[in-house]
Amino acid sequence: MSVVVTGIGAVSAIGSGEAFFEALRQGASGISEVTILDPGESASTLAAEIAEFAVEEYLESAKTYLDRTSAFALAAGALAMRDAGYSVAAGEGIRAGVSMGTAYGCLGTMGAFWEGVLEKGPRLSSSLLFTHSYINTPVSLASIEFNLAGPHGCFCEGAASAGHALADGVIQIERGRADLMLAGGGEALSPYLYCGYAEMGWLSPGEGGQEGARPFAASRNGCVLGEGAGFLLLEREESARQRGARPRARLLGAGLGGGLAEGGAAAAMQAALAEAGVAPADVDALFASAAGMGEADAAEAAGIEEVFGGSRVPVVALKAALGETLGASGALAAFAAVHALETGLLPGAPGAGAPEFSLDLVREPRTIPCRHILVNAFDPRGGCVSLLFGRV
Repeated sequence: MSVVVTGIGAVSAIGSGEAFFEALRQGASGISEVTILDPGESASTLAAEIAEFAVEEYLESAKTYLDRTSAFALAAGALAMRDAGYSVAAGEGIRAGVSMGTAYGCLGTMGAFWEGVLEKGPRLSSSLLFTHSYINTPVSLASIEFNLAGPHGCFCEGAASAGHALADGVIQIERGRADLMLAGGGEALSPYLYCGYAEMGWLSPGEGGQEGARPFAASRNGCVLGEGAGFLLLEREESARQRGARPRARLLGAGLGGGLAEGGAAAAMQAALAEAGVAPADVDALFASAAGMGEADAAEAAGIEEVFGGSRVPVVALKAALGETLGASGALAAFAAVHALETGLLPGAPGAGAPEFSLDLVREPRTIPCRHILVNAFDPRGGCVSLLFGRV
């Protein structure tokens, strides 16, 4: 069964829709001094934030309250549905589902609710905030907003989360449980997330040096956090063509590997290629998961070398521009990969610096013919997911 992508939508620090693609063409970065939260005493002061965002610009129905992750997810989902020219009437969505990845879900609202409990006690704290604090609140709201009454799931494995969600979307369609799946991921910055990563020593500048997002670079010293959401509308090709939809790409294979540090990178990429029946030499570009973390970047580079050897596949390091968006990262990479299949545009890696490894790192925007693109969604402390997309 052929599964196609008929709609894509994203919100990010470099823009949404056509603004996103124009930023990629210009080699722009969304990373700047963080303004939406106080980094406190941390040596880290950068983030890829969406400073100005109004969910009302994307949705038809008014909302009393939304967590930031939920708002991003609904906006990106609305863009994907609109791009696909698809809508579901109430009560008619039993064959349409939604699958979302997020590392921390509604952490900002959860923290605000807990602060209320500490200040006022549990009886007087906000029940509204409580109902919006769950990790699966965004996917549930998307199901309601878009009348998607079929399968829906929430996947939480750090930066691999959206990869799992997209793979699940394909599984639900292939097993006949749904005709279409809205699949992707989302993540929002919050003081709790930022300070937690800083305390763990995962943010650049780590143990010293210049702060910045430099995937695969010899000078890398930690990640820069980002935020946003991305969704793809996946459909059975037969159903899509019957309704007159224009397939934008095919999702040909999904592969899961074990831990990144235990060889999971190569295993995931090999599994995705094997499922699609595509040889490594036929892959035209690879969207990497690297974010500037020392051991994680090295493990992914080793996996790429093991799978591709001397074929020198162009490697895109999108997190140099978007930051580490965790649960959104795999979906945003897939979003950009679909665009690359249509236009040949491989985004650059602004400010990434010279790579430590023998990779063909795309440092400036590049245009090449693309038939197959591999997208990695790897978590430094979790599993690995690779997705192979093909041109229609």
